[in-house]
Amino acid sequence: DFTLWGNFSANWNPGVQNPGCCLGDNPITMKFYQLTYSIVPEEVGTTHPQSQTSRDLISLDDPRHLRKQKFGFMTDVYMPEPIVHPNAKMSDLLSTVITWRLIISEKIKDILENYMMPGQCQFLEIVVRHLSTKYKYWVLNPLFFNMELIDFPASEIWLCGPADTKLEKLAIDSLEAFNEYSQKLQLPDRVNIYNVTLRNKLNVDFIQLKDVPGIKYFVSERLKNVMQKAGCTGITFAEME
Repeated sequence: DFTLWGNFSANWNPGVQNPGCCLGDNPITMKFYQLTYSIVPEEVGTTHPQSQTSRDLISLDDPRHLRKQKFGFMTDVYMPEPIVHPNAKMSDLLSTVITWRLIISEKIKDILENYMMPGQCQFLEIVVRHLSTKYKYWVLNPLFFNMELIDFPASEIWLCGPADTKLEKLAIDSLEAFNEYSQKLQLPDRVNIYNVTLRNKLNVDFIQLKDVPGIKYFVSERLKNVMQKAGCTGITFAEME
């Protein structure tokens, strides 16, 4: 038998779409950091990604499989069990090949739930195997992206082709213009944002962006300090320029 997981965190509210959080109350100028995977051997071991295989009881092509899930709220999804390589170490942020979504520990989940916007993401429970032990982790599933927080005039916008090859630099100065241009394209052409710059004085701690290129996650200096104080492992914080 296999398990279909449908658990989601209290952070998700079906009545809330993207509430925005651009200025809020008492906005301040704050540094932001891209959240990336650590490759420090003392934290994550000598194999990267830490998990390169998984235990799957259904086909990878099955529409219920996590690999086949598109953006949005997920229900009745089959969760594979990532197998961490013997030469890798367990860490709070775990690098795997089974999904583009973040796989995080209970410690990170508990911290993020206190710093996220309402309805920003869904957490789904997943089992991770290392040697002879099974661990409870969580898949972070973004429910919306905070594109309204980007300072478009200060960022670089490019028309890109296959493999994100830059074709033409574009003069796009707003989210509306970005969406309008993007909707006219057909794959493999797409619009990507490089050297992304955020708007000033944001009262927000966790940011999810797409087309930058790909999907990236950013945390405020306030949230970074909380995660570092809690001893979260497997994470590198790269300061935004």
